[in-house]
Amino acid sequence: MSIFARSPYIVDIDETGQEGGMVQLFLYNTGSVPLYPTHTLNKLVPSATNTKLYFNISPYIREYLNFNYLQTPYNTIGNTVSDQVCKVRVKRYKLVSGIYTLLDTTDYLAYDGYGYYTEGTNPDLSPQHLDEGTYFYHYDPNGDPSTDEWLRGGHITFENQTGWFARYTNLKTGAISTLSTGSGQIVDIPRVNALFYADGNKLEFLNASLSVKATYYFRPLEECRYTPVVCDFVNKYGAWSRLFFFKASNDIMNTQSTVYNLMQSELSPYDVLEGQRKEFNLNGIESIKVNTGFIGEYIGEEIRQLMLSERILLDSKPVKLSTRSQERYKVVNTKTINYNLEFEFAYDTINSVI
Repeated sequence: MSIFARSPYIVDIDETGQEGGMVQLFLYNTGSVPLYPTHTLNKLVPSATNTKLYFNISPYIREYLNFNYLQTPYNTIGNTVSDQVCKVRVKRYKLVSGIYTLLDTTDYLAYDGYGYYTEGTNPDLSPQHLDEGTYFYHYDPNGDPSTDEWLRGGHITFENQTGWFARYTNLKTGAISTLSTGSGQIVDIPRVNALFYADGNKLEFLNASLSVKATYYFRPLEECRYTPVVCDFVNKYGAWSRLFFFKASNDIMNTQSTVYNLMQSELSPYDVLEGQRKEFNLNGIESIKVNTGFIGEYIGEEIRQLMLSERILLDSKPVKLSTRSQERYKVVNTKTINYNLEFEFAYDTINSVI
């Protein structure tokens, strides 16, 4: 079972005759389950006629998740970075006559993702941490994705299932290549087969019965005039996702400082070159405007998840999204769909880290 901790995850206790309840949380990224609970939550029932208790465990889980490292697998499957997944054990207890009795023990995998309001309480999303659909990646016939990670199509984080495997189909030749999902519990699977970069591929996830459980299309797109900007962000599943902005980008710099009135070195006569005002703490904040180029309606959901992301990189540099409002285009209304977004780099131009 999975928990997506940016939304509340509710654990409830409602037992006959209970006076209260307790939840013990055991949280860890690697190794075995801790001997002692990381957090213990307890409360009494509101009344004898209103006995159901609710515990939101998401805020405690998020303390164990971070995205300070980005993997960019090329032709192999790798285990997902441990800090991007939190292992959770939940023990529920009821309180009767002053004694806590264990009800059950449940293990979860938790991610820094979320469910939409329309998906209801505690949604259990798919084991493939990317929405099914069509995606484009930058292809340069003179480049080499084996050495240039910005030419790679990205990866899909996958909650491994026994007997499942990935099947790649070349979009031009129909050639097929399969890839075992490995033995890791959570793995990162390349979106594009290393041999199919020039043509693109269909990627399918199949179970042990050879039934297709998810289908994706990854198509190459050459850009001769502009230098595409590579955007990596944490999507709704709490996993890294890759998006390319193919068209024009504009770099902008804004500066800020504190100004004070300067006392003259000599009052009479004063030096006219000295000036009356002085700046200090002068620094710059850079930003960039990017364009997706004319693409399909499919990308609307990806832009939506990008705008809701708390962790974004542009060309491996940390940024925050400045654009706060964006129409979700539909082909019936807009024939040539292009998304224009502005990002601000999340650091000062002059190093001010202390």
